This record gives sequence, structure tokens and C-alpha cells, in this order.
Amino acid sequence: MRVMRYRIVPVVFGFLVAIAFVFGGSSAWAFKRKSTVSGPGGKSATQEVDANRTPTGYNRSSTTTGPNDKSVNTQSQGTWNASTKTWTKQKSATGPKGQTKSYQKATTVTK
Repeated sequence: MRVMRYRIVPVVFGFLVAIAFVFGGSSAWAFKRKSTVSGPGGKSATQEVDANRTPTGYNRSSTTTGPNDKSVNTQSQGTWNASTKTWTKQKSATGPKGQTKSYQKATTVTK
């Protein structure tokens, strides 16, 4: 009986992990991070990141604040289109003086 239990436990555990991946909510695939680095002269930079998984990709935003409270904001999004087998990424950034830069890139899987 003891040998049987040692064989069943890993199988049940693996099955439960598989169910969690299949039926898990998107909130399980999210994170927030705030990090600060310090440099010479007491100057520092802080970055805050917020990322979330979506049913077909992800959303990510970040704010990096440097010396003199100058900041850069970025927004990015990636989506997978299963019918066309295409991954699309969009990203935009806004600099400390309000200037904006954006791009979009699409990659199609052919194999």
C-alpha cells in the first residue's frame, strides 16, 4: 500500500497543477515592482512596473523617475492571434517634456 501511495501522490499533484494552469485566472499572472538605484552625488532613479497577463497576451506599464523628478512613462501590449498565428506588440513612451514615441511590430509564425 505504501508503494502505491508514492506513485499516486505525484500523479495527483501533477494533475492538480495542470488544472490550475488551464483554469487559473489572469490575476494569477500579474506583478508589480518598484525598484530604486542610487548614484553619485545622492542622485537616484526609481522604476515602477505593473504587468498583467490577458487571455491573448499581456499589458505592461512603467514609470521611471530620475533626478529632478524627470520621468518617462511606457505602455506596451502584446497579443497573440491564434487564427493567423501572429504575435503583435505595441509600445509607446512619453518623455519628460511630453514628447511621444510609438511603434508596432507583428511577427507571423510560418511553421
